[in-house]
Amino acid sequence: MSNLVSLLFRALLALSIALGAPAALAGPMYRVSLDTSALAGTVGYLDLGLNGPLAADPTVARVSNFSGAFLDGGVLPPSGDVSGDVVNGVVLRNGPDLNFFDQLVQFGGLFSFDVSFELGGGDNGTLFSVAFIDDAYNYLGAFANVIELNLVAGQPAELQLVDTGFASATQVPEPGAWLLLASGLFLLATTKRMGRRR
Repeated sequence: MSNLVSLLFRALLALSIALGAPAALAGPMYRVSLDTSALAGTVGYLDLGLNGPLAADPTVARVSNFSGAFLDGGVLPPSGDVSGDVVNGVVLRNGPDLNFFDQLVQFGGLFSFDVSFELGGGDNGTLFSVAFIDDAYNYLGAFANVIELNLVAGQPAELQLVDTGFASATQVPEPGAWLLLASGLFLLATTKRMGRRR
């Protein structure tokens, strides 16, 4: 009976590793919050970009869970390899062209979204950026971008809050990482308990 239980726990460990491994290989995930109260009364665009040098390795940004005062029908034609919308999520890829997604918004309130990344291999990085622009494509605020995130495979992401008056971002663990941690702790506790019974 103990061999069957031992085999079951080994199978559970293998399953938890298999389910958690993609999270370990994925890039970082962030919850981005934007306070646009300083721009109250302004209509403009929330500008998301994913760009790198021509030799940049393939990178994908998946943006979801949008909240804020987004205006219907107010999306500029996507630039480059971009698809989706604020309802279903946006996917940006760092293709050879400039890659931007621009959604019309009513500034003055809070905006937020989640962004996760799939990083290609290699040494050439890609820059994920967040900016506010007006309808004449001029940047709003003191700086061009309010957030910049430099992504290079195999290295920690370099997050820069360019304008902290507008932006904050926190790294969010992937659900698979939580599953891997919980499974490991459960299996350690169970193994220790089984060892006491012997």
